[in-house]
Amino acid sequence: MPDVRDSFRNVAANYTRSTFHASSVRLQEVVDLARPSPGDLVLDVATGTGNTAFALAPHVHRVIGLDVTREMLDQARRIASERGIANADWVIGDATRLPFQDETFDVYTVRAAPHHFADVDAFAAEAFRVLKHDHDAAFIDCAPPLPARDVLHEVEMRRDPSHVLSLTVDEWVATLERAGFQVEMAEPRELDWDYEEWMGNMGVAPGLAAELATIIESASGEAGAQLHPERRDGRLFHAYWHALIRAHKP
Repeated sequence: MPDVRDSFRNVAANYTRSTFHASSVRLQEVVDLARPSPGDLVLDVATGTGNTAFALAPHVHRVIGLDVTREMLDQARRIASERGIANADWVIGDATRLPFQDETFDVYTVRAAPHHFADVDAFAAEAFRVLKHDHDAAFIDCAPPLPARDVLHEVEMRRDPSHVLSLTVDEWVATLERAGFQVEMAEPRELDWDYEEWMGNMGVAPGLAAELATIIESASGEAGAQLHPERRDGRLFHAYWHALIRAHKP
């Protein structure tokens, strides 16, 4: 499988301004799920350019943003310096092999990343391990319903070869429960998705972007009904889903 770092090192700056990744509305979802407190030590896994960490920083004692891609963390450090955010640290690391001791963190968060993880059970087990007992974790990731997932999976794989699989909400719940979590909330959220910006975030070549758009627009049956693609002034929009999950470590 292609290294996720190869996919993101050259487009890192795009994620500092991506509508989804940097939106105050979308970031507030994480804060609402995580329910941070002023004394908390937070781990934000696959932090990317630090958007989620920056949203949590004003509410907690300290946040550590972890990512495997150095170029992403370079952007996070730059933004933290520009904004004067002093309670954030940045660590290179893998979500499936976290470089922290057991029961270190008061809050664990991960957003828009687990679909890149080759071993979701190892990732969930590590989240459980580093979180303190009687504390919560917040998980947000793309979670299309079946059969729309089958259509989007082909598009995702060709848009970004480091994509592995988007779990459905039910698959998410099963994965987290296997790790030992008690899932307190697991809800799907549908967004009106700007296809052109989605392709632009990864720097997809125009020819490939046009080819992949055809896959979405030609989806039929239940998948087509779920995706309901439409052109607005020539720009493609379609449905896209995320799971919003809060899980408790007893």
